[in-house]
Amino acid sequence: MSKCDLLKSRSSKVKLEPEVAIAIMGLFSASADGEGIIPTEEYPLAEMLEGIGVFEEYAEEDFDQLTAKVNTLREKEKAENLIPSAIASLTKKNYRETAYITAILVVGMEEDISESDQDYLFELQEVLKISDERAEELIDEVFEEYEEEEEE
Repeated sequence: MSKCDLLKSRSSKVKLEPEVAIAIMGLFSASADGEGIIPTEEYPLAEMLEGIGVFEEYAEEDFDQLTAKVNTLREKEKAENLIPSAIASLTKKNYRETAYITAILVVGMEEDISESDQDYLFELQEVLKISDERAEELIDEVFEEYEEEEEE
């Protein structure tokens, strides 16, 4: 099942805390089509989420606890259940935007963003109910901050 197909799935069976849902969406965004949710060993959550939205105040222990929760869910549940559950758990605008920003950062790590990744980001924007205008603002903010960090 492709990443875009999983986003459209409606079988939400697991209730997730918003921070766990965002972490799962980040790991899913980092995966290739058909790969599911990549392990936290390959993509440490602290490196992925540090300084983003609700994670700005997270300490090392907080990321350790988050990693443990995500790993337990990855072992118990299939991606087909976790992705729709993660999306359904992001009920507040702030959480949905943080998940989208995380996906932009993860996908944007590659210099050339593939067409399938572009399609994925577009589908994610739609399922997270983020307008085109707001998505553009978020993308501009992310890359503006990245450019400022590069200059320092």
